[in-house]
Amino acid sequence: MSKLLSENDPILLEISESWDFETDGDPNDIIRDMIKTMFEHNGIGLSAIQAGIKKRIFIMGNEQNLVACINPKILEKHGEVRDVEGCLSFPDLWMHVARAEKIKVKYQDIRGMTVERELEGLLSRVFQHEYDHLNGICFVNKVGPVTLERAKEKRKKRLRHSLN
Repeated sequence: MSKLLSENDPILLEISESWDFETDGDPNDIIRDMIKTMFEHNGIGLSAIQAGIKKRIFIMGNEQNLVACINPKILEKHGEVRDVEGCLSFPDLWMHVARAEKIKVKYQDIRGMTVERELEGLLSRVFQHEYDHLNGICFVNKVGPVTLERAKEKRKKRLRHSLN
């Protein structure tokens, strides 16, 4: 089982490398491991970098509809919407983050086939969040310092209350 990196791990700020199906081989073992880790932590998205693997792979969805995105790209962005986000690498930290409302994306599936699709709503948000991870950007980098400090204070209070 892959481990989940903590929020202070400097690897989270590194840019991931492309997956090469010729030299890197079959990504299924990594993806299976990531799926187990994501579900173990009740997530709806997980990038390989969060598990310490510096490759451009992420998964998103739930048990009924799970998608693995390899070498993803965002081709177009439309609109903007702010909504609450969390991150498995930042447990119990919740903040409003602005993201594009709709996106057009391209990625390879687990067989290396190219997929192009348009996403909106939660899938659009998750795709953008995980895509940021591949570029060394965490959701805490998308908000101002005051917002981040307030969210960390709220997290401390919630943890104190849960211990009592």
